[in-house]
Amino acid sequence: MSSRDLLERKMTALEEQLRQLQEEVGVLRREVEGRDHPVTRLLAQRGLQILSHGDRGQLLFPHDLPEDQKTRFFHLMRRYSFRLFLRDLIQTPRGNHMRALTRYCSLKTVRVYMKELEEMGIVEFTAQGAYHLRRTRMPSFGPTLEWYVSEILQRDFLSPALFNVKLKNTRFGGDYDVIGNVGHRLLYVEAKSSPPRGVELPNVISFLKRLGDLQPNVAIFLVDTELRMKDKIAPLFTEAIDQAGLSKDIPPVERMVDEIFHVGHVIYMTNSRRGIYSNLRKCIHDFLRQSGPGTLTVTGFFEKWNTDPGG
Repeated sequence: MSSRDLLERKMTALEEQLRQLQEEVGVLRREVEGRDHPVTRLLAQRGLQILSHGDRGQLLFPHDLPEDQKTRFFHLMRRYSFRLFLRDLIQTPRGNHMRALTRYCSLKTVRVYMKELEEMGIVEFTAQGAYHLRRTRMPSFGPTLEWYVSEILQRDFLSPALFNVKLKNTRFGGDYDVIGNVGHRLLYVEAKSSPPRGVELPNVISFLKRLGDLQPNVAIFLVDTELRMKDKIAPLFTEAIDQAGLSKDIPPVERMVDEIFHVGHVIYMTNSRRGIYSNLRKCIHDFLRQSGPGTLTVTGFFEKWNTDPGG
């Protein structure tokens, strides 16, 4: 082996060691930050302990993406067409031509989005024009959507938030998409990246069970779609409440505005038509305006739900 080959091999080994060290430092930094995080304090007051949060290994962009590029990606995520495009990209992570990604976007739009992603180092192109997603083991768009929702809470609402949170010793599964601290009140957002046809009654029942463990002040069931909520999602919540025998004890599922529904102004169902930020703002504003003595709380909801719902 030549001295040049030996040097290149050593450089490759050093680069891999550096990458591993950067990942380990990132994990340690998140653990230290999490111990004194405002969300962690609210959870501790409920006797809940965080096992982990913010796993960036399943995000579309690399963990070391510069902050200005991360902000650029965040602003692109505001576009529903971009989020649909990313779902297609995850499903088809490599191809000989970008036409494979035109199910929801025009070829012109796909080219714009792919150029953005190439500049961020998220996709690469060959000299022949074939593309591939650098992170090829992406299970779904879900983790990236969770990151985006948590960033909305932090950037737009100035509310501390954590995503992809795993809690210790919960009865009904300890995975929570996004947990935030809004005015010292605990907010939970379940972010569904699949369309309404992918959401079934067990998903809604599981969501309600997890509320029983978490006891947030307000909860939002967000489906990233522009389809109507009244056709399937709102009826599923009504069915879940009926199954628990609570339809006479708590307020019914009601429309708040457009395709945003609520139960007692503490549990909300919304799509992303008119924008995720806009709909989250409407839900949070309604909760803060309506909450007060004598109003239904999530805790009160589950005090009435004295059976194991759906199981």
